[in-house]
Amino acid sequence: MAGTFKVLYEGTDIYPDISVGHCWGDQRAWGRLDKLTIDFGDTRNLWDRWGPKEGDRIAVEDGAARTGQMYIAHIVPQSSHFTVTAYPCPQSARVRRCKSWERVKLSQLLSEAAGRHGLAVETYGLDDYEYQYVEQDNESDLQFLDRRLTYEGAGMVVYDGKVVAYSGQWLESQGAVGEMSVTPGVDYEFRDDSPRAYGSCTVTDGHVSGTYSAGDGKELVRVVPERISSVGEAERWAKGLLRAANREAVRMTIRTDSMLREYAAGSLLTLHASAAASWDGPAVVSAIRHDYYDHRAKIWLTKPLGW
Repeated sequence: MAGTFKVLYEGTDIYPDISVGHCWGDQRAWGRLDKLTIDFGDTRNLWDRWGPKEGDRIAVEDGAARTGQMYIAHIVPQSSHFTVTAYPCPQSARVRRCKSWERVKLSQLLSEAAGRHGLAVETYGLDDYEYQYVEQDNESDLQFLDRRLTYEGAGMVVYDGKVVAYSGQWLESQGAVGEMSVTPGVDYEFRDDSPRAYGSCTVTDGHVSGTYSAGDGKELVRVVPERISSVGEAERWAKGLLRAANREAVRMTIRTDSMLREYAAGSLLTLHASAAASWDGPAVVSAIRHDYYDHRAKIWLTKPLGW
């Protein structure tokens, strides 16, 4: 491990009092929560004396590569070692709830759902739309927020005590934070499903409908359980759902022998791809895995949609 490596357990650095076998920090720009998986050697039975439990806070740092504050979800003791899995929100954020609102803004939904679990909110590029009626029906707060943001062409990450919600178009408009080269010898693979991508989306609640078209391709039809208040709202949601359906139509995976500390999920980079010329230009980091033990990384990229 590098000299900057830290394991912060309930605010205290416990490294190098313990040994670390494997340590992966997974960050995702959409779809799933970040995840920390760490395997501790425990030949001195320190963990048993510390009494670790679900909900305790843990964080890993290696220079600029940081997991942020995480909450332990699973502890699996085995012979002479422990495997710990942690996520960036308390377990309460995944409890299913039911509630309804009338004439409520997107910012209010974000603040209420996040605040219930002690999480702050940051937004980037989001319009604060008002909804006539909203229902959370047997969903966790995180599932509920993710669904509402998807309708608006947005996504979210939970990181270091904050729900960070952002417009997909805003993300794609940001400047690149760095550059990567894809040359012969680099461990990469890519897949192009764009011929099977959707060209348009129609959304309806059974009474109000709207369509958004982004070009050629088959039509996606979505019947949503929510009440749609206007054709304009339906068209806006159609665009958001079309973005979600197409955002991984073209994707690349790169494995590196370095940590890529300058990149995080949701950042933009510039690819110089002599081995895959169709990828030359901007790419979105949809996910990244930092391997803190072997000082390597695996990065998942998609192409900006541009609309």
